[in-house]
Amino acid sequence: MAWGKGIYRSITALNVVEDRCSKTGIETLLLILFCLTSLISGIDADCGLRPSYESFLETGKRITAGRYAEVGEFPWHVSIQGNGRHICGGTMISALWILTAAHCFAEEVPPDLTVVVGGIDLNLPLEEHKPDSLIIHENFDRISMENDIALILLSSPIEFSNQKIPICLPFIDNVDTWQHCWVSGWGTPPAAGVPSSPVLQKARMKLISREQCLERIPHLEDNLFCAELEKGGGGACQVDSGGPLVCSYWHTMKWFQIGIVSWGEDCAEKPNHEILLSVYSYRSWIETETALRGKPFLIEGMDKLPNSGVFFSRAEKQLVFLEYRLLLFISLIAVRLL
Repeated sequence: MAWGKGIYRSITALNVVEDRCSKTGIETLLLILFCLTSLISGIDADCGLRPSYESFLETGKRITAGRYAEVGEFPWHVSIQGNGRHICGGTMISALWILTAAHCFAEEVPPDLTVVVGGIDLNLPLEEHKPDSLIIHENFDRISMENDIALILLSSPIEFSNQKIPICLPFIDNVDTWQHCWVSGWGTPPAAGVPSSPVLQKARMKLISREQCLERIPHLEDNLFCAELEKGGGGACQVDSGGPLVCSYWHTMKWFQIGIVSWGEDCAEKPNHEILLSVYSYRSWIETETALRGKPFLIEGMDKLPNSGVFFSRAEKQLVFLEYRLLLFISLIAVRLL
């Protein structure tokens, strides 16, 4: 198993630390960091990775400059199209399921609805998938934007690659948990149906508390939250409706979709706020709806404990286990160096 290899590498590295503990403190610290890298690289990962874009040492740092995304930077982002034109953004959450916003289909559902995956430039020929069914939340309200969430079941599965990787779903509902948050998109199409940019754009965002958001938007519905453009973070007005806000957790290599872009304030407003649907609040809905269609969502391992309302995702189990291993590892180093 991958984590078993990580433990073996860590024990080997621990012996190296002991042999070299007479060296300078800086050298020892670098060795310890190497060991922690070995631990994290041993995690069995199914989602939220960007292998063609970053390594562990670059996690959270590479998406820092520029307006346009690079190849492999957001491999989960898809373009939902109708009549050959971009309508909304969405994300791969498994090989068969796309997560997006309900308001994208509030007026009409194009008969030739298509999901385009595997690239950042819509002017280039990309992989297309036809939907099997569209599931709009049964209590979606167009006026309040409450329950602005939808799922698309594809007629054929996506074959994952370095350019096509599903995003992880969040395992905790706490804005202070997440780091390095980003939105991305081709931009909401104007009346002509042409996206603001044929190349995927990005902007760094800062999560703000619900209390702060309510001060500006007093009638904000439950399960919605706010994020604002970070200073120097690029143009947030070019994000997609239905597209994702993704964040990393504890400087790991995993990325999680915290929100779905629902609506935003006028771009002239400073600061510009994006209003997002909390993905965490709809994990049970996603689990139920995908199971009803006979294609249960499994990529995140959304297992519910018997007689409990608590979810434990596969990523959550891995990260908690990682934390215990790190604590044990640091303790062993301290004992050896005493």
